[in-house]
Amino acid sequence: MMWGRSNIGKTVEELTDHLRLVDHVRALQDGQKEIAEAIRAVNQRLTSIEAEFRVLKAETQRDALREVQHAVQGVQTSVHDELTRMATRLAVLEQALRREAVRQQPQPAATPRLPGTPPRPDGSR
Repeated sequence: MMWGRSNIGKTVEELTDHLRLVDHVRALQDGQKEIAEAIRAVNQRLTSIEAEFRVLKAETQRDALREVQHAVQGVQTSVHDELTRMATRLAVLEQALRREAVRQQPQPAATPRLPGTPPRPDGSR
């Protein structure tokens, strides 16, 4: 009878160990499910963050393009203003050179007009 109780005790102990193992396996499976759900949640969040980064990148590129356009417009305005000033100075210099050239031309000697001849078209006598 002792031998039978020993076998029964051993069997009960093995059964208890087996049930513990089954519980541990279930706990591990539950843990794996939780980990899989957490990974899915992290993946969804990463996908969302990637989309946000794409939007942020597009906004940053748009802002940078606006800044570049503003800088280019500033340079164009500056170049236009400088060209306008140069054209004005050139026109003033051309007028001054014409006046100087006219002033330096030898004046023709005044010749008396014969009676009955019409006046000269340049107004000289």
